[in-house]
Amino acid sequence: MDLVIVRHSISVSNSADLISGQSNDVSLSDKGIEYAQKVRQAYDWDRFDAVYVSPMLRTRQTAAILTNHRADIQLDPRLMEMDFGDWDGTSADPIRVAHPDAFDYSGMFNGNYSKYAPNAESYPDLIRRSNAFLKDIEAKHPKDSVLVVAHGLTIRALFAAATLSDVYNFTAVYNVAFNEMHLDHKDNFRARIMHFNERLV
Repeated sequence: MDLVIVRHSISVSNSADLISGQSNDVSLSDKGIEYAQKVRQAYDWDRFDAVYVSPMLRTRQTAAILTNHRADIQLDPRLMEMDFGDWDGTSADPIRVAHPDAFDYSGMFNGNYSKYAPNAESYPDLIRRSNAFLKDIEAKHPKDSVLVVAHGLTIRALFAAATLSDVYNFTAVYNVAFNEMHLDHKDNFRARIMHFNERLV
């Protein structure tokens, strides 16, 4: 299986530097719509046998633009962004002051964050649902080309699950960045990373 995974385009929360998880179901900004349209012209998005998308608005909008409103897009809640609990939709600035050990050296949440954020999803939980999604599409599309449109942390978790690795091994993902792995059905779907976090435009 050839698996291409793309992050949604720029959302209104990205522009405002707000924490954007499952509860913050925002749309693309005008800049995000324009950028997705540019990326649409930079690659053959019509080549895929199947398309799976997070049901959140910003991913559905991005997928619609990239695939020219393809009719058979399949929504899967396991592709939703991480659930940041009560921190969703808020600014990270006061949290950095109150809980500096919840962030890594680059300013991203680390595994400690879920100890402090009420009702938040943990990284192990995110990897478990990402792995369940991968196992399902391996069974359904062993020899196909599959496009997934998802979210930054979810993409990192999908790569971590596929490589039996950790989210921390993968950097933050750019909006509409191109990520690709090959999972060979003749080799127990062992993943080979072809591209990660590449801008097409």
